[in-house]
Amino acid sequence: MRRWDRIAPALVTSLAAVFAFRRLDDFDTWWHLAAGRFIALHKTIPAKDVLSHTVRDHPWINLQWGFDLAIYALDALLGPVSLSIAAAAAFTLTTWLLYRLVRPEIGNTAGAVLVLAAVLVAQDRFNIRPEMASFPLLLVVLAILVRATRAGGRGAWRLLPVMLVWVNLHALFAVGALAIVCAFLGAPSRRLALWGLVSVAAAIVNPFGVHGALFPWKLLSRIDRSDPSFQSIAEFRSPFSPDVFGTSAAVYKVLLIGGAAVALAALVARWVQRDRSGRAPLFLDLGGLAFFASLAALSLLARRNLALFALGASPFLARSLAATGTILPERVRAALRRAERPVGLAVSGAAVILAVLVASGWFYRYDQQTHDFGAGVMEGRFPARAADFVREARLPGRLYNDLASGGYLAWDDPIGDGVFVDGRLEVYDTAFYAAYVAAMYDQARWDADAERYGVQTAIVFHHWENRRQLIQSLLGTARWSLVYADEAAAVLVRTAGNEEAIARAGALQDPWNARTRAWLSRPAARFSFDAGRVEATRAFARLLAILGDGDGSAEVYHRLFGLGITQREEVDIRLSLARYFQQVGRTDAARPELDRVLEIDPGNREARALRDR
Repeated sequence: MRRWDRIAPALVTSLAAVFAFRRLDDFDTWWHLAAGRFIALHKTIPAKDVLSHTVRDHPWINLQWGFDLAIYALDALLGPVSLSIAAAAAFTLTTWLLYRLVRPEIGNTAGAVLVLAAVLVAQDRFNIRPEMASFPLLLVVLAILVRATRAGGRGAWRLLPVMLVWVNLHALFAVGALAIVCAFLGAPSRRLALWGLVSVAAAIVNPFGVHGALFPWKLLSRIDRSDPSFQSIAEFRSPFSPDVFGTSAAVYKVLLIGGAAVALAALVARWVQRDRSGRAPLFLDLGGLAFFASLAALSLLARRNLALFALGASPFLARSLAATGTILPERVRAALRRAERPVGLAVSGAAVILAVLVASGWFYRYDQQTHDFGAGVMEGRFPARAADFVREARLPGRLYNDLASGGYLAWDDPIGDGVFVDGRLEVYDTAFYAAYVAAMYDQARWDADAERYGVQTAIVFHHWENRRQLIQSLLGTARWSLVYADEAAAVLVRTAGNEEAIARAGALQDPWNARTRAWLSRPAARFSFDAGRVEATRAFARLLAILGDGDGSAEVYHRLFGLGITQREEVDIRLSLARYFQQVGRTDAARPELDRVLEIDPGNREARALRDR
């Protein structure tokens, strides 16, 4: 291998490490930690729910119990920083394994290009979730299958230990089973049939037996669009939905469409070779084609499967590219060889630039993602202070919370009797989740559920508009009192019968509000973009606006201007502030807002009309 030829693959792998080294920002990580803690403390894997107060009688098939226990032990020993490091290591290993699979087929430079595309798609799922285990295990299975099919099934026995481990880490073991079945159909052999069958059957070796082995099919119903309530979850929507955007979705579409074209070209190439030689075609990768088509179908169902498609389909695409290259004219192949060095340098440059943008946070700003490079927990993303306030004020149970805050509250459990809902949608089932979503938009249904479950305290994550509308609706009834709010969550207590608790909360508000002001007032980093802080500051300003604190909202919005938001957003915010100030008769405060808008956008008609008025 030429020395310069190694640069691009090394830099692409390093880019994956930079993407994966991010602060804990995923809501579901917390309930995984809570599950691991329960298993460690009670030395048992629960068969029924133990984290909520709403569905304690529901079965809980927790195939990721091994992952949950592992990250809990890691967090208990070394803290949350270790989780960020472990994620970076896992996804870097995934990228290296992928490169090792594609390089023998298409070489270093083309391999680096393909792996770069896969990383740009998969980075959207570089979270502290069981995918940390599933992604590298998938590539290990694919590597075993490639060697076994080419060697008449020899070495296929290695599938068994991999599948035994995988089924106790994540439900995505089913994708490994699918890959085994597709490989056998494409290149049947006795050894592969024997060890493939044994490895797939090994899925029953889990704490839940046959029910656990069949569990992935139940999960599939969450993304097949049979129930529209699940479409409220962004990762369950199709990547071709109008509200799905960003680098991951864009590169995925190129990979999907380009991959389909390459697969077709490879089929043509192999038949052309047969016609020229008069013999049977070279190895026709029907197994790889079937696996590619299966992953493509899964990815079309839900955005959460894009990374799975990019990583799982890339080895097949590499083989298809290699087959297509065999029928290209020699002058074309020579031109491609000459292009290797400049392409390699371009990929290297792109990887370096992307790594800098990711580490500084600017990639996430442009891509509209809420991630921060670094270790530990993203501040402002979880209701940590709200939970501490509930605990100190000794607010009454039972608790209502929304889905987003449920993961953290399952871990923190400030009241001590579990959460209303969290991200374990297979536990809460379709009927419960559909009712939860409907109640968020229907005050009467929400009140009925609150009565049914005995809710006395509500912690609502307010970063999204429908949550703020729920808070506004609850306060409009006078049956609920707002006792605390910060950049992540609002806390409400049922008014009747909880006068003492509300009084305790009122006595604590000044010092707790001071902590929120201190969080908002921290100096902003000069050369980086803090996505978590921007999102939380923006959300708090919007919350204050719907609570009727227009001046407080304006103050928080002005802090947002120094955090690197886009000029387009600044114009929109300043126009809304100018309208507010004019409505309350403070034209002196409105004028600077309009002047700044016109400085950014001299042709803004609304700003000119407001200023003239």
